[in-house]
Amino acid sequence: MTSRRGFLTGTALGAAALGAAGTATAAPALLRREVTAMSAPAVVVGSGLGGSIAAARLAEAGVRTLVLERGRRWTTPATDTFPPFLRPDRRSSWLTPAPVFPGQPPTLYRPYTGLFEKVSGRGMSVLCGAGVGGSTLVYAGVWIRPDAAVFSAAVPGIDHDELAAVHYPRAAARVGVSPIPDDVLAHPAHVGTRLFLEQARRAGLTAQLLPNATDWDVVRAEFAGRATPSMSVGEYFTGVNSGARLSADKNYLRDAEASGLVTVAPLHRVVDLHAVGGGRYRLDVERIDTDGVVRERIALTTGALFLAAGSTGTSRLLVRARETGTLPDLTADAGRFWGNNGDRIQLRVGVPEPAGGPQAGPMAAGIRPPTDDRAEAVTLTFGPAPLPFDVRAMSLPGFGACDPVGEFRFDGATGEAVLHWPPDGDADAQRTVRDLTQRLIAPDAPVGAGLGRVVSDVASRLPAGLSGLVARAADAPSGVLDLGTPDPVTWHPLGGAVLGRVTDDRGRVAGHPGLHVVDGALVPGTTGSTNPSWTIAAIVERAMDGILRDGL
Repeated sequence: MTSRRGFLTGTALGAAALGAAGTATAAPALLRREVTAMSAPAVVVGSGLGGSIAAARLAEAGVRTLVLERGRRWTTPATDTFPPFLRPDRRSSWLTPAPVFPGQPPTLYRPYTGLFEKVSGRGMSVLCGAGVGGSTLVYAGVWIRPDAAVFSAAVPGIDHDELAAVHYPRAAARVGVSPIPDDVLAHPAHVGTRLFLEQARRAGLTAQLLPNATDWDVVRAEFAGRATPSMSVGEYFTGVNSGARLSADKNYLRDAEASGLVTVAPLHRVVDLHAVGGGRYRLDVERIDTDGVVRERIALTTGALFLAAGSTGTSRLLVRARETGTLPDLTADAGRFWGNNGDRIQLRVGVPEPAGGPQAGPMAAGIRPPTDDRAEAVTLTFGPAPLPFDVRAMSLPGFGACDPVGEFRFDGATGEAVLHWPPDGDADAQRTVRDLTQRLIAPDAPVGAGLGRVVSDVASRLPAGLSGLVARAADAPSGVLDLGTPDPVTWHPLGGAVLGRVTDDRGRVAGHPGLHVVDGALVPGTTGSTNPSWTIAAIVERAMDGILRDGL
């Protein structure tokens, strides 16, 4: 075993910088199983929203911190940092030979440390982002705050009034979220968003403009031809080349790095977690290149460890550590109380009015009928898509209630924790999202008998993958297909290390001083029929307040 002290110099992080610049593949292949010993005062695993908040708050407290990120650093603005949705390439997926995002055309390529990993489970799969900034690089960017009664029923033990007074506003200001401005909404490219608002009005529903993590000045520059067309043509699912996306690397993590106290190490994959006594922990880490080849193995010790690998990454790491004995006395509740946030996406085809093509993004409007009943709470939004032309189709993502009945179970044969999800775990969401969609489209002209022929003609001109979804929607009742039926998948995994079960109300893991969880794993399955970004940010801000007040 080789050894070095500290974490700001030496082979591992020097090579990490090379990897960020795209030159790590020039390093010689790792031929021996030598392990580099390192230590750091504080370590954050993951650079998504939760990890970036933790890093920024640690920097403000004067704590030297190392952030480990398995993915590469993606830099914008540029014309081609991110791959187009309908022309996927090896940047599109995490170490697989083909795209994993639903609806993308099939293609083959050499595996790469790309944007999306699809973690397959039994009954449900999860799409996870990869890269400095985590899933905020590729999320829809919408921030929705749940109503107090619904939140309190979904996430017991956290005072919603405290979040509303302090932590929700703090996070929103730090990221810079705001609703779509009137002049941007009025642009011809936003015909689909305006149609959604009009459909809501005709149906007697109240729609609202939703806060979004978007730099609207950059969107204006796109419309004026001064920035790469991205948001303006619906290209936000797979990264935003204009730089309009206010991802975590552009706010929280940027500020953390600017302090000089935080080092971000891209292309560093955490394999195992060990308790080594005395309130210290060791991480087994692999430094990889963009082809996924291991270039260095590192044993990293710290007395302050913050897990922010997302619900899926954090849960799998904890369950594996418990079951293999490297993290003894971890509660049996680790890996449990998981949910898909009630995510359901309805694809509607045969829309009788122009819906746009491409449809300018981002997700900017939603419908939230008022209720204090957790089971009836629902949000329906319009999700613009980078369609090549107007196909009279609309994607309608919704969020409803779900029960936190999923769990990660250890598979001794593979050594991995596998997600298990029952098909009725989000039965309330399936019902409420479907019913609200039907209310929305009811005032439109009845679907005619010729819908199938018309849509089939449209579908024949679409790229493979997308054409199949459109064709299936044409055969569905009312021309509406629940995309969770053919391929159950969620973008918003929640739970696995929940508050009050695995951690205290500040994310401190019970029985393991110095070990913290600061991501969506804290939330039991749903944030209250909204997308979870804002609530995760507020809960992590609150957690860091307590952790820093009480001491690491």
